Amino acid sequence: MNGGLHDPDTLYIHCDAAMDYDSQNSGGVGFTIIFPDFMELKNVEKFIGKYVGANIERLELEGILRGMNELLRLYKIYPDKFKNLRNIVVTTDRSGLDDEHKTNVYKIQEWRRNKWYNYEGKAIKNSYLLNDIDKTRRKIMSRTYCFPRIKYQPEKYNKVADKLSRAGKRKSKKIGDIALWGMKIGKRIYDGGEVNYKSLIAKDKYHIRVFKKEPVRNQWEVNVEICKGKLLGQKMKIYTDAAMQKKMHRSHRYSIMVKKVFTYHVMIYKNIREIKIELIEK
Repeated sequence: MNGGLHDPDTLYIHCDAAMDYDSQNSGGVGFTIIFPDFMELKNVEKFIGKYVGANIERLELEGILRGMNELLRLYKIYPDKFKNLRNIVVTTDRSGLDDEHKTNVYKIQEWRRNKWYNYEGKAIKNSYLLNDIDKTRRKIMSRTYCFPRIKYQPEKYNKVADKLSRAGKRKSKKIGDIALWGMKIGKRIYDGGEVNYKSLIAKDKYHIRVFKKEPVRNQWEVNVEICKGKLLGQKMKIYTDAAMQKKMHRSHRYSIMVKKVFTYHVMIYKNIREIKIELIEK
């Protein structure tokens, strides 16, 4: 059994994902299902992999979805075992994917009504997986009369699922390419965290280096790291259109000016200027 506190009357699905930031961005997912004693079912431990073209958030969501689908499969085999079940908890060690954040049912409903854009007009990343998770939760509810709650649980309490996801990552044979069309990932040269967007101001100029570009519906998320000034080494997300992202190449450096600051990203003016490496080295 995983560590942490367990309610003896609750069914738990512990999920995790692991990936290598290598040339293939390979990864795997794992989950364990822990049944209450009264259900008299053997606990489940499974891993799935090897994925290539992975992204850690997509993998974490894939792990949650796989775990819930496994529960539906078991329900079809043992429906009578679920009669007295009252609580289902799905855990993830990625805090931004719990019910307080991205998998919140009310947020998903709002995004769906808004064609998968948030109130700032930002396209929602991995919307197809969020949509599938929402529908799968409702299927579980319709069959078991329990609505699964998705909760954050620190990694130290998720050791079994973590071990399983790493086993999936190590599989020699790939099961699928989950890279988004057009996504391009390069190595970072700094290891700083994400900027505090509240501290950014429109018209501020930054010297940045592009390390990742990812399509998000009809927008592009360009991930950059700041190469100069007090925010040196921190990363920043720029949302832009297809035409603009074509001007921003991986591993290239640019001088940019912030046009508008949002909660978790910025928009920039189109008149960016590339900074040549030889000028940096002088």
